[in-house]
Amino acid sequence: MNFYESYTHVTWNLPTNLLFKLQKRLFKAAYIRDKRKLIELQKLIFQSNCARLLAIRDVTQFCSNKTIAGIDGKVFLSFSEKFELNEYLKLNYNNWKTQSLKKVSIIKNKETTVYLKIPTISDRVWQTLVKFGIEPIHESLFHPSSYGFRSNITIYHVQKALIFNLSKNSFASQKRIVFLDMSNSFCSFDHNYLVKKIIAPRSIKLGIFRLLEKGFDLEFLDETLTIPTFSSLLSNILLDGIETFQYCIRYGYFILFFLRPEDNEGYLIKNLKMFIITLGLSLNKTKFMLFFAKKGFDFLGWNFKLTDKTTDGLFIFPSYVNYQSFLKRVKKIINNSNYGALTKVFKLYPIIRDWKIYHKYSSLLKYSYSLFFVKKRAFKVFNSESRQDFYSSKRLLAKCFKASQSFDNKILNFNFHINGSYNLGHLVYLDTTLNCYFCIHCGMNLF
Repeated sequence: MNFYESYTHVTWNLPTNLLFKLQKRLFKAAYIRDKRKLIELQKLIFQSNCARLLAIRDVTQFCSNKTIAGIDGKVFLSFSEKFELNEYLKLNYNNWKTQSLKKVSIIKNKETTVYLKIPTISDRVWQTLVKFGIEPIHESLFHPSSYGFRSNITIYHVQKALIFNLSKNSFASQKRIVFLDMSNSFCSFDHNYLVKKIIAPRSIKLGIFRLLEKGFDLEFLDETLTIPTFSSLLSNILLDGIETFQYCIRYGYFILFFLRPEDNEGYLIKNLKMFIITLGLSLNKTKFMLFFAKKGFDFLGWNFKLTDKTTDGLFIFPSYVNYQSFLKRVKKIINNSNYGALTKVFKLYPIIRDWKIYHKYSSLLKYSYSLFFVKKRAFKVFNSESRQDFYSSKRLLAKCFKASQSFDNKILNFNFHINGSYNLGHLVYLDTTLNCYFCIHCGMNLF
């Protein structure tokens, strides 16, 4: 088929399924260390017309930064330009030379200024194509306790793993926790060390090295439930191996190391500092904290508190910082006299909905998290308008604070699943002696 037929007349289900099958075969070949098959499948993905079409489609239609132009000044490609880019990528994907990155400043939350380095559309398409061929290999090699910014894992997997490690059966009251924050350490890193860890042909590695030399930053996005980007994939590859020092849970920049009574935290921190220096990261900006699990702690916007009142011995609440920032945003909209009641409802509903979804596995039955006083203030403001009466204000309040499904953490209904992952969250093998299927990562019996 020609490019016009493949891009317009044929549905996207066919190329998506073909690419997924190739990535699934690549994942299995990488897991059993079949290097010959791995190289063949990887080259097949790079040369595949379906992969190029999906890369162009993802960048030009689904990318979150598609409205920001690079140095080429383009945010949109016509059909003829997409055709030319497809042909150019077909001929030059093995010898790609990245153009300069455009530095753009964005004001975030009306307080801090964030600088983004935006590549051109053609460079982003090449990065997406390389990501299609590299991601399945490293997904099979990543440590099972690495949960952050991967294609088959959400932030709720982190919460579930923390609950298992802080339950009474795991003797959580005897554990100590070393918290490692590396959010400010990625200002510099060793490019050669990262390129050596990437499993790809030499020509692709050379293209990635040129991209890094142009000033491409490694970072994890703030959005916790989005599809991982090329930058987050390279960041996970760089940090891969830090989980081998001690059992831990890693999500992006943040790592929790669980220490038993006989473990030495000084020896662990010394090894971590040596590993950080090996990566070329900034050791001075890395934060280490040690605390007891029995006293409770905050992690990713949640507060984990050990108690004897529940069967599992654990309560999960929204953290104080997370709850106060949420109230600040809500009160600022409610008390703004420039907005009418309808405008306030449209602005408040997504904020409250996202906060409740984020904490849907937390215990929101506590009186301090019931939002009673926020509702009372919102009703008073709505009812004070001349266009609204008691009943219309009640209806607006019901729309604004629409109840979403929440779970008490006594009943842990972690039945979530993501479609389109290479291993679907588990790698299943058959035990012939017991005649059952089990996952080699978590040991769970399936089917």
